[in-house]
Amino acid sequence: MLTARHYLVRISPLLVLFCLGCERPSSEVQATNKELLREVYAAIDRQDYDRLGELISEDVVLHYIGIPEPLGRDALFELIREFYAAFPDYTHAVHEMVAEGNRVAVRLTFDATHRGEFEGIAPTGKRVSYAGMHIATIVDGVMEEWWGLEDNLGLMTQLGMQLTPAEPQT
Repeated sequence: MLTARHYLVRISPLLVLFCLGCERPSSEVQATNKELLREVYAAIDRQDYDRLGELISEDVVLHYIGIPEPLGRDALFELIREFYAAFPDYTHAVHEMVAEGNRVAVRLTFDATHRGEFEGIAPTGKRVSYAGMHIATIVDGVMEEWWGLEDNLGLMTQLGMQLTPAEPQT
């Protein structure tokens, strides 16, 4: 008759193998994921869509605050092209990255000069700088999901947009 100890001895190697498979990504994997994100921003800044296509999954989903529905890859690339049409010298400055599991959080600043029409605003020639936070999910060496929160109000006010209180309703 087998005791509980015998069962434990027999299944403990399986438990060890199972637990090894459940480990968090190593710091090496997390560093690789951070480097992938740095390369994503560099490819965007170079407008190198071939390289960007290698770094971003064909099934990528972008969740961007202010856009009601998530965007797929083609819409993401079009959004980037639209920004560069309005801000040809648009660049990303990464200030901080934090990796946890297969996700990387990024704190960054965007700098550009307004040279083309943007959201109905004619080119102003103004230099703009605004902050953002992104979270990316990396799976099998490519970005699968991207969450973006950027200071769009700060951008628009730098371009001359003015906020005024709504008229009181009577």
